[in-house]
Amino acid sequence: MMRAFTAGGWLMALLLACAAAADETDSPRPEPEPAEPTATRVRLDLDVRGELFAPAGRDAAPVRQPITVEARFDFTEQPVTAGEAAAARIYKEARAVVRVDGQADEISLPADARRIEVALRGTTPVPYLADGFLSRAEADLLDTPCDPLLLDRLLPADAVAVGAKWTVPADAAAGMLAIDTIDSGNLEAELTAVEDHLATVRLTGILDGAVDGVPTHLTIEGDCSVATAAADGDTATWRLVTVRVAALTLRERRQASHVAPGFEVEARVAVARQSVAPDTGEESVAAAADAPSGRRRGTGRPGLVWHPSRDGGYDLVCDARWRVVEDGPTGLVLRLVDRGALAGQCSLTMLPRSDALAPPTIAEVQRDIERSLAGQFGRFESASEATRSDGVRIVRVVSEGTAENLPFRWIHHVLTDAHGRRAAATFMLQASAAQRFAAADRDLVDGLAFPEASAPSAVQPAGPTPTASADRAARLPSETVTP
Repeated sequence: MMRAFTAGGWLMALLLACAAAADETDSPRPEPEPAEPTATRVRLDLDVRGELFAPAGRDAAPVRQPITVEARFDFTEQPVTAGEAAAARIYKEARAVVRVDGQADEISLPADARRIEVALRGTTPVPYLADGFLSRAEADLLDTPCDPLLLDRLLPADAVAVGAKWTVPADAAAGMLAIDTIDSGNLEAELTAVEDHLATVRLTGILDGAVDGVPTHLTIEGDCSVATAAADGDTATWRLVTVRVAALTLRERRQASHVAPGFEVEARVAVARQSVAPDTGEESVAAAADAPSGRRRGTGRPGLVWHPSRDGGYDLVCDARWRVVEDGPTGLVLRLVDRGALAGQCSLTMLPRSDALAPPTIAEVQRDIERSLAGQFGRFESASEATRSDGVRIVRVVSEGTAENLPFRWIHHVLTDAHGRRAAATFMLQASAAQRFAAADRDLVDGLAFPEASAPSAVQPAGPTPTASADRAARLPSETVTP
C-alpha cells in the first residue's frame, strides 16, 4: 500500500475491478494444469480514493489534499530456480495515474524495463532488473499489496472443511498488505463454500502495524476464489491449492513519516491468475533494443534504485533505503531510513566545472566546511583523498559539532572527474546514529557517476581556468537544521 507516497512515487494500491472479467481470456474457474511447469498470467487492477495530509508546523492544522490512484498490471510470471530471484515477470502493461489535488502524474514501465526479476526478502517482494537499475518511481509502481508471490500464503497447510477458520501468519499478512510489521490484530480467513472444486475464502481483519517506523491502522475485507483438491480418503475436507481470484477492500490510516506524508484512503484490489505457457520474453527484449534509453546499466541487485539528475549532470545508483525528500534546482536531498529509524541525510549538489589539473585540495575543502558550518563546527575527525578506477578523484572530510544543541557528524565528499566536472555530497547524522549509519556515505558515493554523454570532447575546453582558490571551493550547504 503506499510504502512512500508522494505524487511522483507510489501509494498503496487496491481495487475491486474484477480482473477475472477484464476480457474473455480470464476465467475465475481453474483450468487443467499442464504436465510441464507453467507460467501464470496475472491481471491486477487498483483503485484508491482518499486524502494525503502533512504536518504544517506547531499549532497549525495539517495540510490535506485529495488523492486518487488508478492502476493496471498485466504480466506473465514464472518461477526462477537460480540466483536471488524467486520469479521473473514479463510485463505487457504496468501503468498508474496518480492525481493529487487535481494534478495528474502518470507513470508506466518503459520498454527496457518490461522483464523484471523479483526477489523475496522475508515476505517483502523486491523487484529489480538483471542488467540495469529501476528508478525509484518504477520500483514504487511495482510495490503493490496482494503481490502474487504471497497470495498462496493466505492458505492453510492442512486440509480444512467448510466453515473452518484460521489466522493468516503475521509475516505473510504484512507482506501481502505491503507494510513492515503488524503490532496487534490479525487477518482472519474462513472457508465459506466449495463448488466444482472452487473454494470461497472470506478474509477480514482489523490490525495496527508500522511502515517506515510510523503507525498505520488497517481494516480488510474481501473474498478469494481458490482452486482445491479433495483430501485423500476424506470427502468432507479440502486441500486449498492456489488463489485464482482475489477481490479485497482495504481502508488505511497512516501517519506521516520522515520521508512521506500521511494518508487516509479506501483502496480496492482485484487479482486474477491463470496458468499459461511460459513467456520467453523475446518481444520485451526486441522492444528494449529498439527503444532509446538513458538508463544506468550494470549488474542489477535487489534493493538498489537509480536516480539521474534533472540536468543530466550526474547519475546515481544507491541503496533503496535512501528516500528522496527534495529534488530541485538547488540539488537533491535524501534521507536514510533504516528499519523505521532516520539514520542520516544527504545533500547532493553539482558544482561549477574546475580545472581538471587543479581539483580542490583537502585543505580547501576543510576551509569551506568551517565556513559553511559556522557556529556549528567543532573539530575535524579525519580527512582523506583517493582516485577511483574511473578516474574520479574524491576528497572525504569528516567533522563533528553541534546542531540545535545535539552532537552531530558531517561527512563531506567532493568528487572531480578528468573533465573538471564536480559534485558535492554532504551527509549529516546525529552522533548517536553513527553505528546504524555505518559506511552508508561511501556506498552512496560509490554509486555516483558522471555520465559519459555529458563529458566534453577532446577539442572542447574543460571550463574556465580558476583564477583563485575560491573558484575550487566545495560550496557546501549552509547551517544544518535537524529533520
